[in-house]
Amino acid sequence: MNHRYRLLSGFAAMLPGLMLSTAVQAQTTVGTTVPATASPDAGQATPARPGEPAVPPTIASGQDTTDNATTVGEIVVTAQKRSENLQRVPIVITAVSGAQLATAGVTGLTQLGAVTPGLTVRTTAGAVFQPAIRGVGTSSNVVENPVALYIDGVYLAQQREGNRELPDVEQVAILKGPQGTLFGRNATGGVIQITTRRPSEQFTGEAKVEIDNYATFRASGFVSGGLAHGVAASLSADVTTQGEGYGKNLTTGHDTFQVAHAVSVRGKLLFDIDAKTSVLFIADYLDRKDYTYSFVPYPGTSFSVPLPGPLPSPRDTYSSIDPYASFRGGGVSMTIDHDLDFAKLVSITAYREGRSDYLFEDVPAGQNVFQVGVPSSAQPNRQFSEEVQLVSEKNGPVTYTAGVFYFYNRNANVPVLRQFFPVFYGNPPAAVLANLNQTTVTYGSEQTQSVAPFGQLGIRLFEGTHLTLGGRFTYEQRTLTGQLIANHYNGVSPVTNYNPPALTINKPTWRIALDHQFGPDILGYVSYNRGIKSGGFNILTPSNPAYLPERLDAYEAGLKTELFDHRLRLNAGGFYYDYTNLQVIQFVGVSQTIVNGAKARLYGLDVDFTARATPELTLSGGLEALHARFVSYLGAVGSIPKPAGGATLISVDASGNRIPLAQKFAGTLAMDYEKPVSFGTIHANVTANYNGDYKIEADNFLTQKAYTLLNASLAWRPQGDRFEVKIWARNMLDELVLNNTSSQAPGYPTSYGTPPRTFGMTGKVHF
Repeated sequence: MNHRYRLLSGFAAMLPGLMLSTAVQAQTTVGTTVPATASPDAGQATPARPGEPAVPPTIASGQDTTDNATTVGEIVVTAQKRSENLQRVPIVITAVSGAQLATAGVTGLTQLGAVTPGLTVRTTAGAVFQPAIRGVGTSSNVVENPVALYIDGVYLAQQREGNRELPDVEQVAILKGPQGTLFGRNATGGVIQITTRRPSEQFTGEAKVEIDNYATFRASGFVSGGLAHGVAASLSADVTTQGEGYGKNLTTGHDTFQVAHAVSVRGKLLFDIDAKTSVLFIADYLDRKDYTYSFVPYPGTSFSVPLPGPLPSPRDTYSSIDPYASFRGGGVSMTIDHDLDFAKLVSITAYREGRSDYLFEDVPAGQNVFQVGVPSSAQPNRQFSEEVQLVSEKNGPVTYTAGVFYFYNRNANVPVLRQFFPVFYGNPPAAVLANLNQTTVTYGSEQTQSVAPFGQLGIRLFEGTHLTLGGRFTYEQRTLTGQLIANHYNGVSPVTNYNPPALTINKPTWRIALDHQFGPDILGYVSYNRGIKSGGFNILTPSNPAYLPERLDAYEAGLKTELFDHRLRLNAGGFYYDYTNLQVIQFVGVSQTIVNGAKARLYGLDVDFTARATPELTLSGGLEALHARFVSYLGAVGSIPKPAGGATLISVDASGNRIPLAQKFAGTLAMDYEKPVSFGTIHANVTANYNGDYKIEADNFLTQKAYTLLNASLAWRPQGDRFEVKIWARNMLDELVLNNTSSQAPGYPTSYGTPPRTFGMTGKVHF
């Protein structure tokens, strides 16, 4: 452990040199914000480019800009495909700037739950980003998530692409509830919108280095400037390595839960063709490998094959191999924005592809028992999307957004290899073993094509009152090509091919909302939304039948307020969900499958607030109270632990049980204190995130206990704000959080990959 502290000491010694070496080229401070221009419509912020990602928080129109240190600033979001003041949008939204994320200790998307009550993020199935909002999510790594992820206006279908750092993020906005009108078929739970920095002709840049007590080294940089008149470019990069894992493989002696490497690069090229037309090109790439998938038995249970000894830590394992997961991929996009005077015409064209592989042992008992893996680059994904939007100016009694979205996606396993060793079967006699599977090689490739026209109309019924009507029609077709090769111990290898009929989906979704401005700083609204998530095929087990689309009808009412001369922003929203055909993940033996879970009912309350207590002290946070249970679900898979190890899988009635990943209560509270002093500025932050317990599967046996994540930081910036030095601690209570667990015949393999208590230092320079 001593090398950790030597690294920290060396890093501290490097900081003065880093500052001196860059001070000579420091020219200006980045991150300053230009106040929004008030539009004629009740404080509406005028967008720079309607249809493009949101800009950072700005001074609210109508406020005294000479005294803004005592007020909460305006937040601009693009939740309705146009830039709008958060307080004017009748949707429950949590919007956090990149600077706020860094202050709260959020370094990657997997930690977003720390600043968003009701958002549960797991990295199940290795290094897969799996968010759930209000309990609506998925635990499968081979389907699209019902919480849609967008980066710079581009939808990312592959869940592994969400496990990334945040080197150049301007804002993250979490839209809660179904967003099936403007954001598509796979936004049943909500949308996560990520906006990265836009190039500018003014030369700016930032560099940051960070290290912690597990020798996790992060370095990131961003640079932007003009190449010619009307041409600007930017480049961002992030590199992460981890010198010591959070646990130990007691069989091989190597570390577990360790980032081998994570490298991401994003480049942008912006052409302002004329005063009305701009073209933005973006290219990005991600290469990540994690030593993960390290399993232990769920507390109180054991595997069918006993462990060779005790486990000193839940993050240790007895795996006979060093499990890992990796992903390499990226994409390109082109956004064309043209002002037609009466409206903005926006085209977003994107192509993305990637490949991943992994290897893990499902029963890590110090010997070869049962292993699952995808060979190098054998899990490819490829997608193409084209979206055209026509967005009216927001300066009249009627506004509209209309468009069409085309999407192609191929997601495949070619193949998944499952290897069964004799001990898995209990070391049966040779005559019995001969007819059992030694390996199974499963090929599954699912192709999706979809087209969806959409539109939304805003009507000013009378002064201060607006009616929103939106609709979308989704046509989608999915096809499956699958094959199973079962290699028996006797050398026989039967082959089964699967080519079921195409699955066609024709589904409408809609939104109806009525909002009223009760005063300059109080908005009330009611809404009814329908969202759907596509059905599909089980590419991990193509022998299983297709699963149906799920549907969610959401009824919501809320208030958005700014009180005490804009010193307090307080928003609250109540919701009721009627949720049918839930797509539920379960195991039959050792094979993952996706089935429909009949019907569920959810209702609850969301509250968000930001308070400027003094010019130096800001308090922020929120809470979510949630009731989420199956109304009816016959035939769910349940389990009974066997006293000698393993589990008996049975059929149960899950009616009345809590739906997976739904917390009864979650809350976040953050304190930021910033004080100018004679030698610069001191900024202190404490962020606490309480998460209530939640269930993992429909039978409600596997449970994540309640936990609290507590982060704190103390930063110093000298005069001019060009440099920053920060010390910090994360997960200060050393909470143990489940990443992955499931009920299988050999037992309940469980992993705890969330980082334990960590502390470290960060140095940053602006130029």
